[in-house]
Amino acid sequence: MGQSLRRFVARAPRYVLRPNDNQMLRFSPNSANNRSYTTHLMNVSETGLAFLIDRSSSPSIGEFIKVEFPVPGGQQIAWFAKVVRLEEFSHHPWWSEKRNSEHTGDVLVGVQFHQLPDGHRQIIRIQLQDKFRELVRERQVARWQQMTQFLQEYGWQLIMYGLSALFTIGVLYFLSLPSPTYDSKRGAPWGQRFKF
Repeated sequence: MGQSLRRFVARAPRYVLRPNDNQMLRFSPNSANNRSYTTHLMNVSETGLAFLIDRSSSPSIGEFIKVEFPVPGGQQIAWFAKVVRLEEFSHHPWWSEKRNSEHTGDVLVGVQFHQLPDGHRQIIRIQLQDKFRELVRERQVARWQQMTQFLQEYGWQLIMYGLSALFTIGVLYFLSLPSPTYDSKRGAPWGQRFKF
């Protein structure tokens, strides 16, 4: 076992921001120039968040930065975070042909909040729980709408299929009934008819 194991860091469920959410995030590196950057927030959880930034403005792993971000459905929060992940980000899937766009230089930056106060943590937790419940309700409504639309389009076909199945079962049952002159005690026993 010459290879050391990576330390597991528990992560709370993350909420991926949707187009109608406020996605503007500001961050400032821990440097002397006091410059801040405005960028695109991708997801947020109780323990951290991820955002997009141009490669030239990207912080480095292990660096502490100050982030100001909107809690979905709530207020703005500003606090310190540590950069724990950097990876190249493509706005197009790997099978798409639009690989060479103006966004190919974007980097996805994952940060973990550093000693986040309980008040901030509680605000994030409550707002994200509300958002998760809202997503569940929207999915249930969409599922019912799909089911209703399916029944409107194919309802008569389903009814006709059910009636056809019942009719077929009835005909087969009628054909399997013995005739009135059938006597189970008369004739060769089962399996003995062609025996010599």
